[in-house]
Amino acid sequence: MTRRFINQDNTSNKFWNITTENTTQTITFGKVGTKGRELIKEFDSATACEAETQKLIEQKTKSGYVELNKDDDIPDKAELSEDEAAELFFWESIKKSNKYRNANWQEYDVDEHIENLTELLSKSGKQRLILFEKCLQEKLHELYTAEIAELSIILENDFQNENGVITFDESISGDGFIYFRCWLLLKGKEFAEGLKTDINTFLSTDIDFYIGDCWGEGLLYVADEAYGINHENEDDIIRDTVSELFPDVIHYDDPEEMNRDIEQGAGIQKRYPKLVEEIVSIRSKA
Repeated sequence: MTRRFINQDNTSNKFWNITTENTTQTITFGKVGTKGRELIKEFDSATACEAETQKLIEQKTKSGYVELNKDDDIPDKAELSEDEAAELFFWESIKKSNKYRNANWQEYDVDEHIENLTELLSKSGKQRLILFEKCLQEKLHELYTAEIAELSIILENDFQNENGVITFDESISGDGFIYFRCWLLLKGKEFAEGLKTDINTFLSTDIDFYIGDCWGEGLLYVADEAYGINHENEDDIIRDTVSELFPDVIHYDDPEEMNRDIEQGAGIQKRYPKLVEEIVSIRSKA
């Protein structure tokens, strides 16, 4: 019996086939259009062979592989648009440059992450850096909402707790809110996209977090600094070029009005009771 799978997500275009015959398991895999590689493994019994095969199939489907029907041809992979390619490059660069992405957030060093990201991007050409900067400005704008501002207040502002009623200092600086949104983006696509839908997802992450420095200001300059590594005396080239090529992109320094007014007084606790309770508990112990 042979089962065939493909992964054509994002830049991937790979196949993975698995065949079992009694106690023999044969796997072929590689890039679509090539012969690929072959692995053959013998098991003590047909039952053990089948069990291992099912385990591998589950792992593959969870990682993005889709099964083909017996007589289906492998479809042609759709080309990514420029915007899709830019967004993929943006998130992959942030992920690859974060050495602590699978670790407890208490180990996370935002400055080190930005240094690694700058070095990684310095290997890219000017056009890719332009698309990275454009995507950054778009993502910062997408996070310019009352909900994200309220998350910033919960994580960063002073508060008073009187008989269980929690009132936060409502002040929020324009620059500080930009740096906070940079920090959120540095946590990766799944995290940042989840917060756009519901800031309560901050609590659903499967890794621990530390409420400390929630600013990632250096992300604002990373594309120009990466370009400057190989091009001396050329300041703000990437950011200026984005402004010239994409005048309709809303710059993070000049956003539109928020979607609604930010909650005042105890309104934040009323809107997010569980989030406020857990974050205040953590901050009180810090």
